[in-house]
Amino acid sequence: PIAAMAAVAATSSAAAALRCAVASTSGRRRRAAGDATPSARFGRCRRRFFALLRESDDDDPPPPGRRAASGAAAEAASSDEEADAPFAVLANATPLATTPKDHDDDDATSPAPTTPFVATADVLRFCEPDARPMKVAVLLSGGVDSSVALTLLQAAGHDVTAFYLQIWFQEDFRNYWDQCPWEDDLSEARAVCDLLRVPLEVVPLTRPYWDLVVSHSVEEISRGRTPNPDMLCNSRVKFGAFREWLAETHPGRFARVASGHYAALERPGGPFGGAGDDADADGKVKLVMSGDAHKDQTYFLAALSQAQLEGLSFPIGGLPKAEIRDIARRAGLPNANRKDSQGICFLGKVKFSEFVAEHLGERPGKIVEIETGLEIGEHRGFWFHTIGQRSGLGLSGGPWYVCGKDAKRNIVFITKDYYAGDKERRAFRVGEFNWISGEAPAKSARGYALGFGDDADDADANDGDGDDDDDAADDGGASEAHVAAASISELYCKVRHGERRYRCTLKFDPDGEGGRVVLDANDQGLAAGQFAVFYDGRECLGSGVIAERAAPIDVKVLVDPKSAAKRRSSDNSAPPAR
Repeated sequence: PIAAMAAVAATSSAAAALRCAVASTSGRRRRAAGDATPSARFGRCRRRFFALLRESDDDDPPPPGRRAASGAAAEAASSDEEADAPFAVLANATPLATTPKDHDDDDATSPAPTTPFVATADVLRFCEPDARPMKVAVLLSGGVDSSVALTLLQAAGHDVTAFYLQIWFQEDFRNYWDQCPWEDDLSEARAVCDLLRVPLEVVPLTRPYWDLVVSHSVEEISRGRTPNPDMLCNSRVKFGAFREWLAETHPGRFARVASGHYAALERPGGPFGGAGDDADADGKVKLVMSGDAHKDQTYFLAALSQAQLEGLSFPIGGLPKAEIRDIARRAGLPNANRKDSQGICFLGKVKFSEFVAEHLGERPGKIVEIETGLEIGEHRGFWFHTIGQRSGLGLSGGPWYVCGKDAKRNIVFITKDYYAGDKERRAFRVGEFNWISGEAPAKSARGYALGFGDDADDADANDGDGDDDDDAADDGGASEAHVAAASISELYCKVRHGERRYRCTLKFDPDGEGGRVVLDANDQGLAAGQFAVFYDGRECLGSGVIAERAAPIDVKVLVDPKSAAKRRSSDNSAPPAR
């Protein structure tokens, strides 16, 4: 017991040392050679932190209470510590098992459970309870969803190990040196693992995250597109780079990688991996919507491949958020009342505009009213604006909405009549498909996905106007026949995360590499670079990327005299007006 208390005390001292070191970046440290940048200052603090942890690990014997590893697991854990000692030490820094009351201070608002958590067959149905017990790697973020996923898998009899993915960036610490963005998350994750007596490992994936997600997002933004980094994070990092890391560090050890995503899987042999009549005839795993339509996250998972889905587990997929909170409280989880995270995954506490300015800088250009061509104002860079944006333009006489961008001419187009009938946004081009099954959905002879839309072509061919209504999608419009076809289609589309799904038609190009989508209603926020995700009923089929529309090059830009005079008066370098 004394040795255990000493180990915990040493760990607490090391954590306190990190906080103090990070908070003390002024004075002597700022004057020290090599500590001139935020990156260098934080690097020094981080090295000191891990040095303290190594010292405590060397001086104290292993504390009791840790679940002993055995066989291949022990060998794998040993090899991990040799390969990446600082992270192995951090992962095992607080090994003592605790009870729920020991964590009251972590979340003072968490009520004491009145009824202990008892796992039922219904609650465990997405945990493959009928399968042979498996070793499962659980991605633990510190939030309640992933913590409940870990709890359910353990209750189903699986051998679980938790992993926290480290993807923060040192250069983004400039605004909050008194705290680490990941410190609270990791503290919560460790507390949950202590309670459940589950080992926790911290995995450094900063470089893959930058290469595979952030750099791509920055490039897309610089082209005037609207990327979705959270979607790329799932396909390229959480279920991509992390699985590669597992294969290298724990070869053949884990049968599944699990997360707290609101989604469900239907496996061959039954809806959730057991016996049943819903098995895919081709033996494919299906991604289906969760039991909570508001929280459903299949949109963010639509870029996954069949090979990735086969090795995944989404234990909470069939449960609504309220039930997940209830399970967390009854299980005594210390983060049961913790708020959900919001925003882009790699930004943390850095504002989006600050991040863009940091990486792309500013490029002033004109803000132009699209109907008149009048120059209304000036922007700092078209990449700071997105389609449908209303706030942040700094213009009077509104409300104004961003309705288009011309990256080549560096122009942001705005309008007051964003919802006018001549600005329909119910049709768009799409490409860069990812079909989860590995194959595009069945299409009719005319190229319509699942056959929905053929009747519209017949109606257009017989309307007598001589126009090719397929071209209507280029400006966001669609013929009445195509809208009518979309309104009765059983193919659905989401253009962003959330409950809203549109009925739609998707007509493939002859080569299958692109296509045209018509929605059954207008969507006022369509932007190039966003993902369109397609569903057959509740099954998520896959995704495509919304393509750019042609910029309104026929708009002749005119200078508003008032705007020009205001700009001249504010420009110190301009000659005085005569």
